[in-house]
Amino acid sequence: MRRTPLGRRLARAAFYASTAAIVAWAAFVVPLPVVEYVPGTPTSIPPLIELDGIETFELDGDVRLLTVLLRQQPTMPALGAVLSRDRSLVRYDEVYPPGTDRSEVLRLERERFARQFDVAVAVGAAAAGVETELVTEVVVVQVLPGSPASGNLTPGDVVVAVDGEELASAEQLQAISRTGQEGDELTLTVRHAGEQREVTLRLATFGGVTEPRLGVAIQTAVDEARLPFEVSLREGTRIGGPSAGLMTAVTVYDLLTEDGLLQGRLIAGTGSLDADGRVGPVGGIPAKLRAAAAEGAELVLVPRVQLDLALETAPDGLVVLGIDHLDEALELLASES
Repeated sequence: MRRTPLGRRLARAAFYASTAAIVAWAAFVVPLPVVEYVPGTPTSIPPLIELDGIETFELDGDVRLLTVLLRQQPTMPALGAVLSRDRSLVRYDEVYPPGTDRSEVLRLERERFARQFDVAVAVGAAAAGVETELVTEVVVVQVLPGSPASGNLTPGDVVVAVDGEELASAEQLQAISRTGQEGDELTLTVRHAGEQREVTLRLATFGGVTEPRLGVAIQTAVDEARLPFEVSLREGTRIGGPSAGLMTAVTVYDLLTEDGLLQGRLIAGTGSLDADGRVGPVGGIPAKLRAAAAEGAELVLVPRVQLDLALETAPDGLVVLGIDHLDEALELLASES
């Protein structure tokens, strides 16, 4: 059947319309390789913690941990997040690295939460005057391509000793490598998955690094928290990541003292915590602040390094304070009470 000019124009119009409809549908339905932080439900910390073998005091108020959910978004909602200062996007492969699945990432994040919980309890108890001990280890977190460490070390390796000298902190290894010369050899005793081995590396320059280095990023992590009391986390707690550190330590401190920091208030916050009580950055600040406001929080604590972002994106009327160290948080809460 031969089409007339009018028929051909109508057919083209129908084709373009259907194509546009498919593109529009895809923009709203097909997910991009990015994920967005969306507000989670703030979690009350005191009911999660049980301390046995030590005197505790009743809290007058509540401490909420701010959490986020990760949601993969289609094109149009993701574009909206890009254009909005109070929404956060991250690349999909930064959250779920190639070769891993969601269940594995979730398992690792829950392990991070468990480790951070132990640190926070110990640091909070120490601030309350309880004698505690943190056993630390030096952990590899990144290996630079083309460096002496490349192919010899992997993230997650624990560096036990250097040239037979036991390591207690990342700063020890960093100081040793900084004082070395090009070509100097360092023998590292490394533990991974319960197995120990020795690795000999030569200090060298590589890539854009002009000083002789090993080419590895390391950090001091807590291997074990030794406490004079028993602590347990409520069974079934399903939280991942390190962002509960600050507020867990605040809660433990208030449970173990008569200071009464809360004064009937609902305090919320987020931030990781190291063994020295320093507060570190976390993800999803804008989404967490929206959740805090919706929950009716009277005060929110965030890492100081993220205070500018927090102030720019906080809902109107929400009081936000930046924190560098647990001691600072305790002093601020006492002065605000």
